[in-house]
Amino acid sequence: MGSKGAGAALMTLAAAVGCGPSVPVQPPGEPPTPDSVSAQEPGGDAHDPDSAALMRQLNEPWGNRTDKDDQLGVPLPDAPQWKRVRYWGVDHFTGFRYGDDYHAVAVVFVQDVSPDVNAATSEACMRRFESWGRRELKNREVKLGPIRTKESSWRSKPLVIHSLDGAFLIGLSRKDFSAAWAAYPAYPHACLIYGMAVPWSEHEPLAKRVRDRWIEQGFVGLSPFTPERPYRK
Repeated sequence: MGSKGAGAALMTLAAAVGCGPSVPVQPPGEPPTPDSVSAQEPGGDAHDPDSAALMRQLNEPWGNRTDKDDQLGVPLPDAPQWKRVRYWGVDHFTGFRYGDDYHAVAVVFVQDVSPDVNAATSEACMRRFESWGRRELKNREVKLGPIRTKESSWRSKPLVIHSLDGAFLIGLSRKDFSAAWAAYPAYPHACLIYGMAVPWSEHEPLAKRVRDRWIEQGFVGLSPFTPERPYRK
């Protein structure tokens, strides 16, 4: 299925997720002290920084970050703690990570459509992206669950959102994740795709709730600042 390939392509960006060393000082269940929260570790000095970071993703307000040339506003919860990054090996427009340990990732793709196709629909953009994702995933070891579809609206146009849960198999280890992505008919001859993924680590329910927050609240907030497709400069 092309849509499954697209979901796994998103998680490819987080394949390097790690659990780096931290120095917890708070008792179990307590939030991090405010001064310890940073873009490097949004979980701060919590006993379980990954859980604390995901809780911030659930509870902090939405904000906007932009690509380096200010062509697109990207909605992110706890926006100041996200870092803009490039993900090597995947053709994308801009990307972000939440913490050095990649508690969550977000990425935007821009894909051109044929010059004779005008006012592309969200559905058409989704099909194009997922066909690309299937090719990207040809040689990767992934297990993917069923696709879920959410129909929403963006700028008075239908917006298709897909989501799934899956896992990367890396040697003898398994990295489970939840992912979602939305397809936007944002430009006359180009589509935008905004996707995110959350590694489960030891927090499957929290990761799924973070992903579902994007579906319910986040994807509708994407804001192109230019009438024509953006380019990395």
